[in-house]
Amino acid sequence: MKNPDTLGKYRIIGELGRGAMGVVYEAIDTLIERNVAIKTILKSSIDPHESEDVFSRFRREAKAAGRLSHEKIIGVYEYEEDDDMAYIVMELVRGRALSDLFDQGALLPIAEGLRIVMQLLDALSYLHAHGIVHRDIKPANILLTEDHQVKLADFGIAKIDSSEHTHAGVVLGTPTYMAPEQFTGIDVDTRADLYSAGVILYIVLTGERPFVGSVISIMHQAMQREATLPSELNPDVTEELNEVVRKAMAKRADDRFQSAGEFLAALKIAARTLPESNQARVRMHRTDERHTRDLTLELPAHATGSWREEDIAAWQTISHSHNPADFTRYLVEFPDGGYAEQAKSRIWSLEKAEVTQRMNPVKPDDIAFDRTKHEREERALWVRRLAEIRMEVMEVQIKEEEKRAEELFQQMNRAKALTDAKAVRENLFAKRVADREEAREFERRLKMEQKQRLEEIAKQRGQLRSVMESREARAEAEAIAKSKREAAELAANNEALDAAKDRAEIAERMKKEVEEKAALEQKQFSRKMLLVGLFLFVLMIGILYGIFSPAR
Repeated sequence: MKNPDTLGKYRIIGELGRGAMGVVYEAIDTLIERNVAIKTILKSSIDPHESEDVFSRFRREAKAAGRLSHEKIIGVYEYEEDDDMAYIVMELVRGRALSDLFDQGALLPIAEGLRIVMQLLDALSYLHAHGIVHRDIKPANILLTEDHQVKLADFGIAKIDSSEHTHAGVVLGTPTYMAPEQFTGIDVDTRADLYSAGVILYIVLTGERPFVGSVISIMHQAMQREATLPSELNPDVTEELNEVVRKAMAKRADDRFQSAGEFLAALKIAARTLPESNQARVRMHRTDERHTRDLTLELPAHATGSWREEDIAAWQTISHSHNPADFTRYLVEFPDGGYAEQAKSRIWSLEKAEVTQRMNPVKPDDIAFDRTKHEREERALWVRRLAEIRMEVMEVQIKEEEKRAEELFQQMNRAKALTDAKAVRENLFAKRVADREEAREFERRLKMEQKQRLEEIAKQRGQLRSVMESREARAEAEAIAKSKREAAELAANNEALDAAKDRAEIAERMKKEVEEKAALEQKQFSRKMLLVGLFLFVLMIGILYGIFSPAR
């Protein structure tokens, strides 16, 4: 594509950079003779289904930066949009990005690295004071002028006060520099930017990223593992600087510095602990396959809280594919995935292009070419393809519903089995209680009978004593006259007494027999209860084995 000569009142001088969606030009404002940079987006280069999200992000960048005026933040002068493109006119910065130093393996003095971070914190302090959270602080967005001054750029995903995310996807940031709370999809505040600044401080002190690997690996490390202390990678780093990095990169936002000003003040104090003669330099390690590229990460709009790692990993694998089958497989595997709508959009675009290529091209001499028929056939082909995709997705959804129904049925069976087991346990318990009450009643009746027998024996003894006393009185009155008679009566009384003693011994033996019988019955009852307990135990083991044994 040929570069335009002008854009509005701006005369194009040359091209500064080019991307998939647009070009960045150097231009001159013809009215005030000022050199500017113009960042453009071509509407023809964007999928129609994604254009709203892309342009919303582009306008957000202009809105966020346009309300700011600070020496360490790139100024935005103008935003324009027409049928062909949208563009932002901004301050022209001659220099390079901090990421270039990192990627080239440059030697960076510690003092120079601290000065860069301090300037970044100064810019963030101004930014946060104006109600803006950048959310994508990374070396690629930090420009260094020719006189080594910091210029903060790229507010494409900045949050302005309470602005919301777009429906197509929530742009959260760059994995290496994202705060732990950003990975969870929750709304973030200024402390997320301070975490990112802490990661940059870590790199300028050590030359290493705190966490490396895939997106998922970095996410787990950032949320669960503490980074290696900078002093362990660079012995020139003092304990005071260790503490500043540790607090800046705390997992919980409440444990971090609560403002950029607080962070800056702590860093200035810690920087004084470096010896004045310290000329230590840190080699910035080149980017290699161990590192995730510093690209902006998108997550689904509904992926708040915990989101599926498989979903994200699958989308990261195919996001740049030009094969519709890849996105169809994604929809089959993740019919309710966070990127389902984007996958359908990509299938639409890719298959529409494929259909167009397969159609016979229009020949100049073919006057009778029926355009209406051509468009109708193309539309019918596309409708059929969409129907096939919907059918595939519906089949997967039906299988999922059947699986959920089967799981529900199994849960109902388990609940019924548990209810039946509970009823059996309740019946056994009621029977046991009834048996115990019956045993207590039998014991009570036995004791009552023993008491009655003892009372009867005592009564008989009392009567015998009365008879003896009466006879002794009469014998004493008639002692002289009736001595022989008394002797006979005494003999008779002695016989009666012997008989009474015999009865008493018989009663005692009967008592012992009753007690032995009661003890025997108690022992037999205990054995019965033991057998009942063993039966219940075996029954419970059988029930539990039936519940937890795998279905046959």
